[in-house]
Amino acid sequence: MRQPFVFVIMRFSDEFRDVYELGIKPAAESAGALCERVDEQMFTQNILDRIYKQIQRADFIVAEMTGRNANVFYEAGFAHGVGKPIIFVTKSADDIPFDLRHYPHVVYGDRIAVLKKELEKKIRWCVEHPGECLGVAEQDQKLTPDLERMALQIENYMKANKFTRVSYERIQKLHPSYTLARAEKLVELAPERFRPSMIKGGSPDWRVYYRRRRDRTIAVGA
Repeated sequence: MRQPFVFVIMRFSDEFRDVYELGIKPAAESAGALCERVDEQMFTQNILDRIYKQIQRADFIVAEMTGRNANVFYEAGFAHGVGKPIIFVTKSADDIPFDLRHYPHVVYGDRIAVLKKELEKKIRWCVEHPGECLGVAEQDQKLTPDLERMALQIENYMKANKFTRVSYERIQKLHPSYTLARAEKLVELAPERFRPSMIKGGSPDWRVYYRRRRDRTIAVGA
């Protein structure tokens, strides 16, 4: 049986040497996975090409987000875009950007022992439950990149404004391409995120779609 492969994206600096060598790598190995960073590998191609290929090859990604490093964020976004399961770790919850706060993180402060213990649990669960440890694309039932961007923008708009409902007219103002037909496609492809509803007190001819998460309701309608 092939050993699961964990690829780690993080800053390469002495400050994080122990985080990787004493925390992340032994956690993955204890959970039964092969764990590598790109600087441990032998290759001849461009390093960025190598990183992208390793992200695509990996079964799981560990992303060390401390300090909001731009390169790490970009690589995590690439992994997100190709639908890879990502386990985020960080020293401080303040380094978790708004768009990622609804994903689980291991927040370990300066305690590498905490990082190793909690990360090992998560990786072991992913290794033992490969059918449930899904990447972003699989979780969202393989929405196209355009539909996923639309869905995320709606979600972020609702959260930022603390809305419980929003009309189709307002959603369309986010972008001219956010039509009723595309809202209906979201309902079809991601029923766990969007489903039909009615605007209270509105015309019975108005069709509305809403998403429920953390006791919030998001409506997209006409």
